[in-house]
Amino acid sequence: MKKTRLTLIIFVTLVILGFLFIGKTDNRLILGIKELVPQSVKNILRDNIFFVFKQKNQIENLSKLNSRLEEENNLLKMSAYKLQKIQNNLLYDSINNSYNLPLTEVLQIKSNDNSKYKLTKYFFPAISWQYNDRKPSGYLFNHEEYLFTVSGEGEIGYLDVNEFKNNSQITLYKIDSNLKELVNDHIIYSKSRYGFRGIMISKNKIFLSYQKKIKENCYNISIISAELNFKNLNFEDFFSFAECSNKMSNHTGGKMIPYNDESFLFTIGDAQAFSSVQDDKSLFGKLIKINYLNKNYKLIAKGMRDSQGGYYYEDKKVLVMTEHGPQGGDEINVLKESEFNDYVNYGWPIASYGKVIYNDIKELKYQNHSKHGFKEPAYWYKKNSIAPSNIINADGFIENSIGDFFLSAMGNTPAPGRRSLHHIKFNDDFSDIVFFNVIPIQERIRDLFYIKKINKIVMILENSPSIAVLEVL
Repeated sequence: MKKTRLTLIIFVTLVILGFLFIGKTDNRLILGIKELVPQSVKNILRDNIFFVFKQKNQIENLSKLNSRLEEENNLLKMSAYKLQKIQNNLLYDSINNSYNLPLTEVLQIKSNDNSKYKLTKYFFPAISWQYNDRKPSGYLFNHEEYLFTVSGEGEIGYLDVNEFKNNSQITLYKIDSNLKELVNDHIIYSKSRYGFRGIMISKNKIFLSYQKKIKENCYNISIISAELNFKNLNFEDFFSFAECSNKMSNHTGGKMIPYNDESFLFTIGDAQAFSSVQDDKSLFGKLIKINYLNKNYKLIAKGMRDSQGGYYYEDKKVLVMTEHGPQGGDEINVLKESEFNDYVNYGWPIASYGKVIYNDIKELKYQNHSKHGFKEPAYWYKKNSIAPSNIINADGFIENSIGDFFLSAMGNTPAPGRRSLHHIKFNDDFSDIVFFNVIPIQERIRDLFYIKKINKIVMILENSPSIAVLEVL
């Protein structure tokens, strides 16, 4: 009992002395006592005995500093957002309904194997990802002589690809549409993570995917379409479904992939509705095939987290896809046309090579896929996540070379493999990667397209934002 009381007295005394010598106070008596104690003694007590109180003060001061810096950062982002809006308006030519996009930068860059490339950037009239609450800056699709663009806020345009030939300025013609009447949801057009997620042109129609509001605070990923017209587009609903999620700001999927004359492929993200991904009654976490005419769909694969990129390689009858995994688990997946009827399961969220940091996913049990009946990725990124967006084939981009694929990477912050192009080649049966090279771009690459006619890879970079053109030197 005496020992307990003595321990308590010592503890209370130390606390009082700690606040006396380390804490801040306006009490005159305590201030007077402090003045009587030599500074050297106070320093010894502070650093060797009462260091906990010193750390507490430091934490409080750092917390106040952090709050102030966050407030200043938010103000700077808002200012940058407004300035980019103003800049876009200044570049707009209302008479011709177009933007004159200046050349902003020409760089010579080297890949990891010292191959040389020329990177040319033109200003793109969108809002930078980091200033727009992470809304995608835009997407691309090449159709005949034209490159079509759609911004995350739904502004549609086109340019003549021949303008990329040694031109100091390109013209992006704007196409008017009824988007705001059909997609009547202010969050899509405002500073938010909700917006348009892809563009495809086929059958003389233009298709857009977007996050559709099904009910209050509940969204899915849907498709609208319009007859292709260079002046005005009259969109109508094309594909949607009844399910929705209140976490659809992320894990959207939304990639439309041309396949054959009758149908195209569409990736639907898990919408962070993890328990639905393996449920065959749910469309979340699925790859589907949609018929152009009757809009009927067929389930092709499941167990997918967030596939934002895909390319059907006609020469080898194979589909290659990117997959956003959790930390250290991004994937490149392959599906042969002969497997389209097998309803392949890629394993998410039961199996993943990545580490889940931000969610508690009770379904996640395994790393290895094949041992538990799931399809293994052709490749997975073992260290940090690179945030893969699209993947394309670019046969002929490098002289006398075929089987070349380029994957674009984003990343919230710079890190090895992020904000780069990944040049890859598969083995004969597309079960593994036999060549891998990284081309640093130093910006998030949201989308890319290989334009064979001019032998250039065109990208949307969303930190600038820019339309960027890559060519081999």
